[in-house]
Amino acid sequence: MASTRAVSVPIEFEVYDDDFYKPCVVASGSSMEEYLAFEQQQQDKHEFHNGDIIKMPGASPLHEALIALLIATLVRQVQKHCTVYSSNLKVAIPLYKRVLYPDISVVCGNAIFEQLHGFQLTNPTLIIEVLSPSTAGYDLTDKFEYYRSLASLEELAFFAQDRPHVEHFRRNPSSGKWEVMEVQNATVELRSVQATVSFADVYTMF
Repeated sequence: MASTRAVSVPIEFEVYDDDFYKPCVVASGSSMEEYLAFEQQQQDKHEFHNGDIIKMPGASPLHEALIALLIATLVRQVQKHCTVYSSNLKVAIPLYKRVLYPDISVVCGNAIFEQLHGFQLTNPTLIIEVLSPSTAGYDLTDKFEYYRSLASLEELAFFAQDRPHVEHFRRNPSSGKWEVMEVQNATVELRSVQATVSFADVYTMF
């Protein structure tokens, strides 16, 4: 009998094109309770968009690697005063009747959850999304608007996955308006969670 051996194939991150990964509406006209009960029984992740149950798209290796590096960078700095959650935790958006899965959410202080059919975080301090070519338009428009409706949210950061680039927003504590933050010296200052993210630490694949 011929022997077999595993073959290691090197990953070339820059060749990945995730336009294949598209969200898919699996049900319409659903209530929030129906969605949450359905989601609890599924292996794949689904978001709730005002009656629509949407299967979440998959992610490329580059996307997942960048998320992992961001989480590691944050945990090293905030673990004593904040909690970092990965993309498996849902965030409730009551004003827009949405339930979303941010790539990263951080809570400083006590996390508050809706606990019907699982857990939905209601008070993130910081949300980070990694932008892929197929989702960047949605993330920076509609999804940005949904997140800004959360009273607890102080900062939002959108990290591009295909190049070292960040769109960084912070809520002005006096006016309540969202302001664009300039990224200086390739370092993102996440003041809400007392952390900094250097491009050199997270964009290691470029």
